[in-house]
Amino acid sequence: MAISIAYGIAIATLLTLIVLPLLLSTSNWFKVKIKWLITGNEITKEEVERAVIDSKYDENEL
Repeated sequence: MAISIAYGIAIATLLTLIVLPLLLSTSNWFKVKIKWLITGNEITKEEVERAVIDSKYDENEL
């Protein structure tokens, strides 16, 4: 029982610390490339993130 719990914690740690950041980075790269193809403008990584877009919208609203 303890061995299965230890392996579960190890796999969850690996997924959280390695796989999740890789997937987030890859999805951001795709968003940047797609927006660049659509607009033709130079796009930064921050411009396609939802939190940055929402904060700019909130600033303009005030």
